[in-house]
Amino acid sequence: MVDVGAKPVTRRYARARGRILLASETLEIITSQGFAKGDVFGAARLAGIMAAKRTGELIPLCHPLPLSWAGVELIPLFSPDNRSKSAIVIVGEASLAGQTGIEMEALTAVTIAGLTIYDMCKAVDKAMSLTEVSLLEKKGGRSGHYFDQERSCLLHDPAMCTLETDALVNLKFTLEQRLEFRLQDDNGALLGWIDFDHDFLPDPDGFGQTVVALGNSLLHSCPNPDENGGSVLFQVIKAGNLEDKAIFAVL
Repeated sequence: MVDVGAKPVTRRYARARGRILLASETLEIITSQGFAKGDVFGAARLAGIMAAKRTGELIPLCHPLPLSWAGVELIPLFSPDNRSKSAIVIVGEASLAGQTGIEMEALTAVTIAGLTIYDMCKAVDKAMSLTEVSLLEKKGGRSGHYFDQERSCLLHDPAMCTLETDALVNLKFTLEQRLEFRLQDDNGALLGWIDFDHDFLPDPDGFGQTVVALGNSLLHSCPNPDENGGSVLFQVIKAGNLEDKAIFAVL
């Protein structure tokens, strides 16, 4: 094991993500809780959290860490047609005050949650696949702030606020290659913005069913029939803080 005894104790946070691809019929059974084994999402979420707490026992030479918090979110994405697979987005998070990072705990949470879904559903869909498991973001320690640059950007000077569950956020694309975030309230307050290039973000019409990370929160796209092109409406499905150097990522 690497000796981390001389390193200072700092606040550390890691977030990982992954996807399970599966048949739309399987996802329908999961979301309607039609499996005889019980609540698939509930079991997978609990398995992921338990695995994060025991990562040091599962992976050789990995430090056993006293986590202060761990969480797993599972978001179903139904295919718009019968030609492509549906998906479940898995987001695993962990944090602590310690001397070494916790990216392995976040990655383990995602992986075990995904394998639990497979185990509970394999009787009806053996073609499921767990894919795209990778680290999305890591904070704390000497290495500083890491984020997946292929999927993520950092917000510039966003408003300091907390996005509450079920709040609506309007993502508006401007001509200056800028993406603005506005709360759908009476004041239409501007939350923040990022500069982006066209390789990072899909066309607004191509978002479809999409999950994004905005700060520590998770957002899910929803129908927006009253808006013109260049704008996408999202619903907050996990509350979180929006602050300086917050990550924006398409999951």
